[in-house]
Amino acid sequence: MFLFKTWQFYSSLFFLTILFPYFKPFRPVLLGFIFAIFVVITQYHLFYSFSIENPQFDDEIYFRGQVVKVFGEEPADYFQVSLSDVGEHTYLPWMNPKANLAISQNGLKIKAGSIITGMAKIRPFRGRKNFSGFDSELYAFRNQIAYKGRVLEATIAAQQNDAYYEPYRQFSWQVFGGLKLGWLYHTLMTGDTSQISHDTRIMMRRLGLSHIMAISGLHIGIIFGISYWFVKAVVSAYLLLHTNPRFQKYNLTTFYMCLSGIIAFIYVYLSGFSVSALRAYSMLLLAITAYIACKKVSSVRILVTALSLILLLDPFLLLNPGLYFSFIAVAVIFFVMSSEHTQHSYKINFLFKIILLIKIQICLFVCLAPLSIYFFKGVSLAGLLINLLAIPVLSMIVFPFMILALTLSFVIGYASWGASFVLTSLDGCFHFLLQGASMISADHGWLHTGSSSLSITMFIYLSLLFIVLAPFRKLVWLPAAIYAVHRLSSEEVLWQLDVLDVGHGTAVLISSNREAILYDLGAKYFNRYSLFEHVVQPYIEDNHIVLTHTILSHQDKDHVGGVKELLAFDGIQSFKSFHNGIPNSDCNLRTVKMGEVTIETLWPRAGRASKNNNSCVVKVSGGNYSALLTGDIEAHAERQLVNVLSAEQLKNDILLVPHHGSKTSSTMAFLQAVNADIAIYSRNYASQWGLPHTDVRERFTRLGTLQLDTALDGHIRIKVTPDGLITEKAREVMKYWFLPQ
Repeated sequence: MFLFKTWQFYSSLFFLTILFPYFKPFRPVLLGFIFAIFVVITQYHLFYSFSIENPQFDDEIYFRGQVVKVFGEEPADYFQVSLSDVGEHTYLPWMNPKANLAISQNGLKIKAGSIITGMAKIRPFRGRKNFSGFDSELYAFRNQIAYKGRVLEATIAAQQNDAYYEPYRQFSWQVFGGLKLGWLYHTLMTGDTSQISHDTRIMMRRLGLSHIMAISGLHIGIIFGISYWFVKAVVSAYLLLHTNPRFQKYNLTTFYMCLSGIIAFIYVYLSGFSVSALRAYSMLLLAITAYIACKKVSSVRILVTALSLILLLDPFLLLNPGLYFSFIAVAVIFFVMSSEHTQHSYKINFLFKIILLIKIQICLFVCLAPLSIYFFKGVSLAGLLINLLAIPVLSMIVFPFMILALTLSFVIGYASWGASFVLTSLDGCFHFLLQGASMISADHGWLHTGSSSLSITMFIYLSLLFIVLAPFRKLVWLPAAIYAVHRLSSEEVLWQLDVLDVGHGTAVLISSNREAILYDLGAKYFNRYSLFEHVVQPYIEDNHIVLTHTILSHQDKDHVGGVKELLAFDGIQSFKSFHNGIPNSDCNLRTVKMGEVTIETLWPRAGRASKNNNSCVVKVSGGNYSALLTGDIEAHAERQLVNVLSAEQLKNDILLVPHHGSKTSSTMAFLQAVNADIAIYSRNYASQWGLPHTDVRERFTRLGTLQLDTALDGHIRIKVTPDGLITEKAREVMKYWFLPQ
């Protein structure tokens, strides 16, 4: 269903429809397919499709809502609000869209929970779309973020917090906030990750411990287990003191499980009903129900039923990576435990449990590594060993310690318990262990593998499935053979041009044989969000590219915003050829050979009139094709280029449109001299400067030039092969019908 309006969707529907009359086994599949369509469309229109206003960015519009979170430190200049009113439209309580808004109004104290009203310039949310890096549009859809914009004026109407779990979270942070690992204890007890810094998240991922920061089956299982044994101990003590034959008639195990299930539900409730918590609790509830009903239900059926219930409640959870990690992890644990129990049911002892734990950890590492590589471009090697210690410590020491701390703080009071020697001593021990693990695994704890395609990931899991299922083990070679044929049939790429989607700005990467030259770096916003760091660098790392040269066209902020981040990433080396190691200088006029391509800087020369006309113009050629990168040159520089350069130098197959399509550039004489087959605009969607200008578009249309646009197509990738050009657009390759097109 997520591939609706694509050939995959229609071919699957056609295939099932043809087989329906002739093969009975396909009838449930087709009926399930139709039911899935109904569920997805219903969920979409109920919870994800907002009847939103569609204002132009220059329009001022009224809004009202409750602040969900504040980004950065006070005074807040960027925040997220759950909207109840936009313009004349009032939303139903369960369909409140969110908006990310910037504000420059001084003296306005914006805090989470505040009711804010005012006027803003807003527009429907649309993010940058690249082949690598963070997909902001998918994230926004999952979190119901429908708008972004800028607040012109606002007032705080009230301070209100309707969230039932907020008082509990505040109390938890009061107890744990002063401790070294307070963020960890607070997250484990509340599911609130707002206190975890970016650096801490990276550290936990490197250690393979990211899974403990999201309330999941591990946490709920620990809470259930601790509750079960605690309730059993209390009841057993009571029975020892009050012997009563009546209790022998009851199945006390059922009582223990039900009460523990209720306690686990309270934990899920207080954690804010996170997605992963609901997944885990549904499986626990199914297991308890099966026990009470005296039904022997296989672990596979429990897993499949829980997955079906979760997807019935929200099919768009398939977009959440956590769904795959959670269910694959549980499936692996079930498989290993069942197979080991079958083989060694007669000798379950402590040594057996240790060996079983090691086997589970190894199998989890093997089976989750492809997912980790696909979603996070790497895998934690340290996690293979660290989790062997972390899980028992978390289960038997940390969780009981946190529950005891919260309970005593609630009963006795924070002042007397919070500063206790026991609390701070245990925290110091846990912090020492975590820091020690981090230091030991600092250099080799995380293996960065680069990007992996969906097809490779599916081939790997298909092979693992064939290995597990005995009847199909003889076919284990089939996925590898299919993938080998796929690779052999792929065309040889001589060189590649990537125009990355960096909004209003430019960042172009030309690569050949894993070497690359970078032309411009994109912008940097709020002096802290660098497009190089968040878009360009991930693409370079994911594709194992060595940055050989960097050229900065000129010193406008939308072209050189990421210089500081580039220097931190790669040093000054890549600036030496074209800038003599000085980033804020004009480029040198020279020719460099790199792999299969030749890079030649053609401009600037004498007679420069302005900073834009001083832009470095670069010609990239190889394999009978060439591209011209023009920076922000305007009509004056274009006339000079036509007069100074030869016809051969000016003629190019691909043109990066000068100055993002501004009317001050792209004169007809220049475009005719270049005579490009493909013109590429690098610009922002709904540009406030009205780019590209209508006159510029019309000139290219009259010349019959194919026009590509990062605002409409996203990241544009052109591969030069011996047989021609292959053009790929991120918004076509990574296409979902429910996301902006």
